Amino acid sequence: MSKQEAEALITWGRFWNGYVWIQDNTAKRDELIGHVNKNLNAIGFKLGKGWQNYDPVIRRKGKPSSYLQIATWANSKDDKGKALAQLFLDWATGDKVMLKDLPVQLQDLAIITHLAEVGRGYASSLDLELYPWLKAIVAGSKTWGNYNDFSPSLKYAEDNLQDWED
Repeated sequence: MSKQEAEALITWGRFWNGYVWIQDNTAKRDELIGHVNKNLNAIGFKLGKGWQNYDPVIRRKGKPSSYLQIATWANSKDDKGKALAQLFLDWATGDKVMLKDLPVQLQDLAIITHLAEVGRGYASSLDLELYPWLKAIVAGSKTWGNYNDFSPSLKYAEDNLQDWED
């Protein structure tokens, strides 16, 4: 069931990207927000628009979290968050762990990465960056502190500093 949850979040993100981000269709945006919030309200999350109408924002109890907050929490664990990285992968790619059973910080990460970031156009980053980074945490070759390896986590100023090649 968990992989189905991840796929549902991705579908909602793709819907947002196509109808809201690309077409600026506020009626579809509001319809999607209502649908998603009916599904996420039970675990305390809410989808809304950011300061720009096309920007999807996930909030838990009124305020959004950041990649830094989630990474700091995970890295503070005795095993440096290896078990948490595996648990997240089990949710995203398996069929035993339910979203509601993840720690709230991992729920936040799941909804942000699989819905909001996909809504912003980063669908390919899940397979190309997020899952490999989490697998590297489990293997011990990366840490949660390497969250900037997941390019959607970069803030505008950080992204501007990247050396983009032609």
